[in-house]
Amino acid sequence: MNTYILSPKDSLHPFVQRYIVLENVQSTAEIFKQKLFAAGKQYLVFIRQGGLAFKPADHAAFDLPKAAVTGPFTCALNARVTGPLSMVVVQLNAYASHRLMGISMESVTNYFRDLSRIKGNWAEVSASIRNAADIHTIHHILDQALESLIPHQQSSLKQVDEMVDYLIEQKGNVAMIDLALRFKTSRHTLERQFMEVTGLTPQLYNRILRRQRFA
Repeated sequence: MNTYILSPKDSLHPFVQRYIVLENVQSTAEIFKQKLFAAGKQYLVFIRQGGLAFKPADHAAFDLPKAAVTGPFTCALNARVTGPLSMVVVQLNAYASHRLMGISMESVTNYFRDLSRIKGNWAEVSASIRNAADIHTIHHILDQALESLIPHQQSSLKQVDEMVDYLIEQKGNVAMIDLALRFKTSRHTLERQFMEVTGLTPQLYNRILRRQRFA
């Protein structure tokens, strides 16, 4: 397997964390060795060749389409590679899918959304990535496609972005009552908005952050 890690443009921070190009993947062990599809993470996945299927412990199995948003996963995860598999993975932060693409993440937890069914030119982006001759071209395609979303960024529920960043800064060591007081909202409103943006409750996101400290 060949692996290439690419850095997004600075303008995409903090929404987009890294690009991972994987070529000639023969097994799921090779994917998980890269610490991909970890608990609480969100990804864009563009399959160039082969296939990838997931079976979350708390959800029905599913095959990924050629272009998809996945996660966040909250449980043990098995996968199946139909190979050789080549794919491009974009690691997003916890609020990027909602903020950049307007996706309500409650329906995506332990599941996926087909990018071709989401507003935008994702079918063209996916085709361009499949036909790209080298990783430099892939890098450019991703930067251009994702940067084009910035002017259309969703402004609603932006306070959740600040909550996520604060929880990360505190490494998950925040009581929910303190979080509600800090952001001047009720726990019920906090939990509802947090779920819509991240697909997770703030309590669960806290626990995932604490586990990641020891991973």
